[in-house]
Amino acid sequence: MPGNDARAAAALVLDALPDLPHVPELPDRGPWAQLAGRAAAVLVDLPAEWEGSAWRVSMRPGRDLRRAKALLSEDLDAVEDRFQGYQGPAKLQICGPLTLAAVLELRGGTAMISDPSAVADLAASLAEGLSEHLRDLRRRVPGAEWVVQVDEPALSSVTQGAIPRASGWGAIAAVESAEAGRLLRSLTSQLTEDAVPVAIHSCATEPDWEALTGGDHTERRAISIDLEVIDVAAAAPAMEEWLGAGGSLWLGVDPLAGGVEGEDPALDKLEAARSVLGIAPEDVAARIAITPSCGISGSADVAWASYAGVQRLMRRLRGDDPREGSEGYERGSR
Repeated sequence: MPGNDARAAAALVLDALPDLPHVPELPDRGPWAQLAGRAAAVLVDLPAEWEGSAWRVSMRPGRDLRRAKALLSEDLDAVEDRFQGYQGPAKLQICGPLTLAAVLELRGGTAMISDPSAVADLAASLAEGLSEHLRDLRRRVPGAEWVVQVDEPALSSVTQGAIPRASGWGAIAAVESAEAGRLLRSLTSQLTEDAVPVAIHSCATEPDWEALTGGDHTERRAISIDLEVIDVAAAAPAMEEWLGAGGSLWLGVDPLAGGVEGEDPALDKLEAARSVLGIAPEDVAARIAITPSCGISGSADVAWASYAGVQRLMRRLRGDDPREGSEGYERGSR
């Protein structure tokens, strides 16, 4: 989300998304609040420091890690304050082990993904830290039923062997999709045992479905992809298999995309995907969720409009009367 005011962001999220609010992420505050920095703040017994261009494993915790932890704590304080009395589903996000290993460097400056033993240690540390993170959130917002979204924007690059070496010459060897799925499972299996629903997010143009689904449809409730970048026809067989096994899809679109008068590009993309997948309008709510495409930049008003936009699109996709609440929730209604 845009901005740097955690309390304002938490209030906006709860007001705009009363059915599934989330822990806001505010990356404008710098690397300490961005994807890898937030994950570094959660790791257990694996300190990292910001080296000016990347996070790197360190011997002991330093000021950058303390700053990352302080910003995460500030976010959770805001959620605790604004979500008081909330009952129902709520979502938190965490960087997945493959993406984190692709951006977190070993002390020599090479991406951790180059060392399988280091990646295994990282995945274990992340799983333990995420369990602690969840316990903290449950204590702060006892009425929430937490859903975990595992963000893996670099997953396809990892399994395609597209992560560059530190020298700039060549790329790190690809991780096999089955092994990537196993590493993801090391994070998600504990969540499944604790009855925590899990969604895996990829914003790649060619999602690695084998790694995303992990070969075990019981552990992952949803796969989140970005309709703005993928080839729906090419991905349709994998999506159909996922839906047939009982999973759901979170489809990212730009709800504010402009078109010629009378056209709605985001709705057109969603309708095309629904048609290809053979989902009837009455089944949409059980099989599909709509999200903004990756990240919301701009201002709080843009964030509000994006959230209202995806709710409008969901009503249209379900076949509800488009005039019914067509402008989304009225701001400040809660």
